[in-house]
Amino acid sequence: MSELVETSGVSRDMIKYYLRAGLLPQPHKPRRNLSLYTENHLRLIQLILNAQQQTSLSLPEIATAFQTANFDPATIEIELLSDKYHSGRRDYIIPFEAESRSNVSLSAPQEFLETLHQHGLLDTTEHLDESQKEIAGLLWAASNDGVPITFFQAAREKLQALADIEVKALIAIQRPELHFAEVVAAVTGTDRVINRWMISEKTRLARHMFQQVIENSEKALSTVHDTIYLPSKVFRKRFRIDEELAALRQTIAKRPRDQKALHNACRACLLLADFDGARGFADTALALKHDDDLAVACKCLAYAMDNNLEQALLHAKHVEATQSRHTIALEARLLTLLMQAAKLGGVSDTTELMKQAADLFREPLPVAARDGFDELESCLLRARANTIFPDAINAGAETITELQTMLATLEAEPYDALGLPIEGARLVYQVYASFYLAQLHETAGNKEQATKYFEKVIQLDPSSNFGEMAYLKLG
Repeated sequence: MSELVETSGVSRDMIKYYLRAGLLPQPHKPRRNLSLYTENHLRLIQLILNAQQQTSLSLPEIATAFQTANFDPATIEIELLSDKYHSGRRDYIIPFEAESRSNVSLSAPQEFLETLHQHGLLDTTEHLDESQKEIAGLLWAASNDGVPITFFQAAREKLQALADIEVKALIAIQRPELHFAEVVAAVTGTDRVINRWMISEKTRLARHMFQQVIENSEKALSTVHDTIYLPSKVFRKRFRIDEELAALRQTIAKRPRDQKALHNACRACLLLADFDGARGFADTALALKHDDDLAVACKCLAYAMDNNLEQALLHAKHVEATQSRHTIALEARLLTLLMQAAKLGGVSDTTELMKQAADLFREPLPVAARDGFDELESCLLRARANTIFPDAINAGAETITELQTMLATLEAEPYDALGLPIEGARLVYQVYASFYLAQLHETAGNKEQATKYFEKVIQLDPSSNFGEMAYLKLG
């Protein structure tokens, strides 16, 4: 006894209580005053402590469970591992329900039940059994936490195949020496072990994947301005960009109150990295209409692209307050948030800012384009978001298709037919589309296609920052 007390860390009085209560088998007594305990006693004491911590069983209930297992530590350990005695567990293998169900506390409104039925997640909305009530309640709770119904639809398809594999495995286990009731108990216990493994493995994989998303997003901070194209002097001279911008200013001077023309001129300047020009056109538009949200967004984006975070943040507050889903507003908010996170540094400081940036694209971007500029810019913005947050946005394949269509249109149509104010804007969009296509194909592991589009970038503007990155990628 003295050795058992010292090794187990449990007092002599408690061990004597365990013996009286039937939690431990009686020791071997070779003589009247000598009791001999074995390693099993030591293991069983630890299992008693584990059962008290991990289950809702009382000591008398633990004694019954131990006696049923014939005080075999291996059997008891498996039962504890399988969650057989865990408080509130209701994961039973169908059709075997070896334990009585407790009342389900979760409930969902009838309207939500109808939605689940429409999406194939409930067979009926009337007279639900306890299992269906539990499923509906859990889905309702998850839905309130922001999980979309489409997630459960996709997951259920995977679970159907998983359940099929498990049932086949359980049926294949030979238990010829057991009666039917014993087979039911054995299968239920095995099912619990499998369920715990699936939960543990799914959680491990999800954590690993989520960590990858965070790490990849953090890497994007150090190169956030690498997603912005800066036309080279050679490009500007080759395509007479400065002459086009001068002609654009003359056109605006002839119709200074044309708000749409001012917006288009501002956006053309942003594309061509003429940030002073963009801010000038935006100020003119704001002088005509002080609450011109698009002009404010253009100014915000001009400051952000020009790496002036202080001024960008001042304008970003107004852009955020409008809750605008316009492409320029979203782009301004995205770039400002990422610049702010990059300046702060440190995971604890930047995670929330990066989450806000990624959350801008949780909802679809506006589909109905106001004009050619909007349509092209929306496609470009989706591409930029997928380039910066490839794991979080996770729409690379769709974006590649959009960009390929956009590039084909840009190469086939003249700038005015596309709703653009100058030829330079059309050429810049070609550079952007080619560069993002190359990056997205590279992320997808399609080296041949990535090479093709990096070469297009070099053909258009080899001396630019995009051209230099393309050269590096091609070795």
